[in-house]
Amino acid sequence: MADSSAVLAEEKMRVMVAMDETDESFYALHWVLHNLFSPAVVPTHTHYDADDSNSNSNTMNMLTLIHVMEPFPHYVFPGMQAVFPTTSVIQAVNKAQEETATAMLTQALHMCAQRMVKAKTCILEGDPKEMICDVAEQMQIDLIAIGSRGLGKIKRAFMGSVSDYVTHHAKCPVLVIKQPSDFQK
Repeated sequence: MADSSAVLAEEKMRVMVAMDETDESFYALHWVLHNLFSPAVVPTHTHYDADDSNSNSNTMNMLTLIHVMEPFPHYVFPGMQAVFPTTSVIQAVNKAQEETATAMLTQALHMCAQRMVKAKTCILEGDPKEMICDVAEQMQIDLIAIGSRGLGKIKRAFMGSVSDYVTHHAKCPVLVIKQPSDFQK
């Protein structure tokens, strides 16, 4: 009977890492790169060449880095009308968000390249909790990896937790990765 880990290494696994600007997010990517895309997991007959688009990508795990930008909020103050930002303010905020997301994902792609892992990126706008679950289902992701900020029970109850929501609503396994206190980015 074949070793089950060898069989798993032969199949292409689609992994999504939910990214934001936090250290916890970058640690989750670090963990995935060192544990799921290590030489022991990547098939030995797969040759990686960053410049070779014909490398044997059918058997190599696929990594997708996703970042979801939250839409600019409209503020409502008690006893007052809603405050709506001007078009120029919305455009400036969107541009700043896109620049931040691009810089952050560029840094993440650099981490992937250092481990010789090809990755694709996806920047979306919406509620991160829902978008991560929806995109994972659309892309037929096999595993979602997400960092944990370690919110306490009270903060999580009021603010909500992206990792908690994704864990309960995603249609694939979710790996919540807690950053050790001594990790340096």
